[in-house]
Amino acid sequence: MHAFSVDYRKRDGAASSGGRVSRGFWLNGIPRPLILCRMFGHRPVVDGTTGFRDGDLGSRWVVCDRCGVRPDPQSSLDPVRWNIGDRYGGPWQSSPSGKVKRDAVLTPQMLPGPWPVKPTGKLGGQIVLGTRDLTTGVTLKVGNKGSEHTLAASFHVPWIGALYLHTERFGAGVVRRLNPVGYDSRVVELRAHDGHLFWRLWARRDHWSRSDPWWMHGSVQIDPRTMLLGPKRYVYTNHGSKVTETVRMPHGDSHQVQLQLQRCAFGRKRGRKKLSWSVDWEAPSGIPTKPTDRGRVYGSGVPVTDASVAAGTWQFEAAVRIAERMTEQRTRNDWRPERTATARS
Repeated sequence: MHAFSVDYRKRDGAASSGGRVSRGFWLNGIPRPLILCRMFGHRPVVDGTTGFRDGDLGSRWVVCDRCGVRPDPQSSLDPVRWNIGDRYGGPWQSSPSGKVKRDAVLTPQMLPGPWPVKPTGKLGGQIVLGTRDLTTGVTLKVGNKGSEHTLAASFHVPWIGALYLHTERFGAGVVRRLNPVGYDSRVVELRAHDGHLFWRLWARRDHWSRSDPWWMHGSVQIDPRTMLLGPKRYVYTNHGSKVTETVRMPHGDSHQVQLQLQRCAFGRKRGRKKLSWSVDWEAPSGIPTKPTDRGRVYGSGVPVTDASVAAGTWQFEAAVRIAERMTEQRTRNDWRPERTATARS
């Protein structure tokens, strides 16, 4: 049995570590107790896959139905002869007592070997401290028969950090009892984030379906401010009529756009709101950001200052901001049009 750890801030860089402290730890070679199986012996059954395409019967092997331990080798049985869930009464390559048994149909290479004398497992995890995550909650996972992490749990405390724990091989008997069929891990989770309480109750970890019962996963609003004053929203009110302005790009092309000044109010339905000015713009022919027709932007919105609105120059500020944003998109797309491009109106 031995332990080791790794500092993810040093390995992956501080920017990707997720906190001021980000350390993983493992404890290997821990003996698995398997008390019932040591007292009464293993209970061998047939396990396997059902196949992933038509005509494929899948694979079959032997596992202990009580503790989830597999013999070594685990076997490769004939799927025509053996069904998943059948009790397996032999034959074996060699029994724990050392007696060798053979089957008239199956070759020795296809038979299960002896049970491991001292099966071991692994405990591991990660601790993250000093994050800005406001999530609060706990998640418990029961893996499937193909999971690397048999059981797992995570705990999140806002502004402090998170603790992640998992087992490897430990808890295989729990999986056999609670989630023996298929390859979808199951999750029980209660999490509070962004004013909502989210839950998952024995839900498939990486799969969601409309056929799932309503209680299996969902969310509810718990922010008292939202419940009393309403959710935060943006409300735009037009001021004046539309005006036409020319957007001059630094690459030499120019484009006619229509601008609509709007008063923006951000806040809850009841209570104070934050006011600002913005301009909604439309370009009938689009402003190209890629060398293809699909790379044209036909409209969006840009903010303008209170000072430019008071001075009556908001349309000029809006044209400059539009040119800046379109230039940024051209840069991201690694496209620079020719200086000789003609203006589009």
